[in-house]
Amino acid sequence: MDHIKLLRIHPLTAAVLVLTASTAAAEEGNADQPIIQFGEVLVAADRNPAAKEKDESIVVVERTQLEEQQPESIAQALKYEANIEVVGGPRYSNQSPSIRGLSDTRVLQTIDGARQNFNSGHRGTYQLDPELLKQVEVKKGPASSLWGSGAIGGVVAMSTKSATDLLSGDDTFGGYVKEELGTNGNSNETTVAAYGLSGDFDYLVNASVSENDNVEIGGGEELANSAGENTALLARGGFKISDSQRVDISFRHNNRDEAVPSNPNANVGTSSPLVERDITDQNITANYWVQALEGKHTSRLTVYRNDTQFEEFRPTQGDSSQGTSSPDSLGQNDNTEVTSTGIAINNATEGFGAQWVYGLDWYQDDVTTVRDGDNRPENMNADTDVMGVYAQAAFTLGDIFTLTPGVRYDRFEAESQQLEDSARDDSAVSPSLSAEIKAADWLSLSASYATAFRAPGVEEMYTQGTHFAYGDFSFMGLGFLANTFIPNPDLEAEEAQNVELRADMAFSGLATSEDQLTVSTAVFRNKVDNFIEQVVINPHFMLGFPMNTTYLNVDKAELKGFELGVNYLVSDLELGMNYGQTEGKDLSDDSYLSNIPADKVVLDVGHYFLQRDLKAGFRTAFISAQEQLPEEETREFGKYNLTDAYVTWEPATGSLNGLKLGLAVDNLTDEEYRVAFQELYMPGRNIKLSASYRF
Repeated sequence: MDHIKLLRIHPLTAAVLVLTASTAAAEEGNADQPIIQFGEVLVAADRNPAAKEKDESIVVVERTQLEEQQPESIAQALKYEANIEVVGGPRYSNQSPSIRGLSDTRVLQTIDGARQNFNSGHRGTYQLDPELLKQVEVKKGPASSLWGSGAIGGVVAMSTKSATDLLSGDDTFGGYVKEELGTNGNSNETTVAAYGLSGDFDYLVNASVSENDNVEIGGGEELANSAGENTALLARGGFKISDSQRVDISFRHNNRDEAVPSNPNANVGTSSPLVERDITDQNITANYWVQALEGKHTSRLTVYRNDTQFEEFRPTQGDSSQGTSSPDSLGQNDNTEVTSTGIAINNATEGFGAQWVYGLDWYQDDVTTVRDGDNRPENMNADTDVMGVYAQAAFTLGDIFTLTPGVRYDRFEAESQQLEDSARDDSAVSPSLSAEIKAADWLSLSASYATAFRAPGVEEMYTQGTHFAYGDFSFMGLGFLANTFIPNPDLEAEEAQNVELRADMAFSGLATSEDQLTVSTAVFRNKVDNFIEQVVINPHFMLGFPMNTTYLNVDKAELKGFELGVNYLVSDLELGMNYGQTEGKDLSDDSYLSNIPADKVVLDVGHYFLQRDLKAGFRTAFISAQEQLPEEETREFGKYNLTDAYVTWEPATGSLNGLKLGLAVDNLTDEEYRVAFQELYMPGRNIKLSASYRF
């Protein structure tokens, strides 16, 4: 491994070297150079800082749809997309997207270019109010050749609002106030924002406060312990250093208070006690862009730090040695904190017959847990350090054929302060290759091969102590029995290999001179080796209780499926349809995998009225029964239909200009349904009203 160690370089040194070179090139190229306008990044999920056009292989949910839908979580904003499902149960703070059957740590999430690496137990991972979002992008399938560890299922790249997104024309100052009300859980959210432009400096402050009572599931039954309060803040400032350089710094703060089961995808019970949670998520991100070589080179430097804390109190749990009848024994505290510090350098250059995307990533995660009381997992203090470099080149021949090879090298290290000889290091190489041919003016065909990996997390490698207690069996001479964790620092990284075939078609002038039709299809097969799963082992010699829990590499999985998307625009009418199916199998015994989404068809209809001041529409999803179940699965997951409707009114002129009213109805028919492989039923009808005024 000595030859590999020669590649290692301190991330700060690498950042300074790249930044210095890019700045020098920009200054050299500024003479008599036209003003360069930085393009709106529409494909951040593809890590191209010079991108100005939408990539058809990437799902983009823009602010318009977010305002129509008024989603309660990031996952809800993606629920209409093919092969994307909402998992985590009906409590919105615990929801996350499943992409082609993979979720949680196997889907990488970023906000304004900064990785969001928090993942701990049954705790939510998406700590962002959708009201702060400009757009959400999703790249489906393995993407480690660009993103590194964690992108086995895909990437969810979120972008927050900025002043330049909200200012109109020659305006230099603006703001808005907004109120949202929901009937399900009596939810309400108040948002205020102010933004402006002063010379070359732009700024934005956006804050929201929301709360909800217990949610009602379909049919009207109340879901206990599903209420919560949330406060969100975004402060952002940008400065145009020159015509070719810009810097942007943002600060985010999110705080949520809730009382939920320790596993929010279940009800309160002996294995899932009530937990009073105070969740604080803070982030600071700085982005610097520079263009050079008359716009043929763009660099983006991102420096970030995330700090996520879960302060928890379990009021019904206590010290078993004192007996649960003692009031002084009740109550346990948990504190889980994950701090991520990172640097990302993304470059895009045109030259040497290709379009190059290349860069460097470094990040460090520090995980600290403090727990009190008996029969608890032990405290943890562990860290992970990851360094990666990548390059991708798109060679175009005759404006017809494009070949895009890519490769990434990552090295990661981990260590726990509580375990001797726990230091772990490894490396991974992630190649990719895609080819696209412009078969006709209206048809593009592509084939791609992509690999990905996920390094084992510190909780998976280093957790020790008690998982859960069985109780006092002294009357049988067995003493107090509990299931305890066994650490496994030797876990192998999960690995994925994805093959995908796509066809993208675009037509115009079919029925009228101005209509547009786009059709996209994709078939994929993703093989994932060394799945890391939590398993219970070592049954008690007399009672049969499993006495230990550990994490093991267990599955060799294959996920394959199909996607179809059709969109038609004519005059004021928008029509859309998509279909997705995924099948997942364990290749070791050809059995079905759990947590695979059921087949889904979505119809989307929207129409503008009153000179496009008013838009009305609905989205209907038809979800099939999930009958591809593992042998040990005894639950049934039937088919269901969901219809959401919306109306928005925003006068473009007149005395009411600046006012926007919205009505959205989720689960219009109050369907009682359960997402495949989830424990609880999902929320019922929710009528949401919003009113905002922009000045």
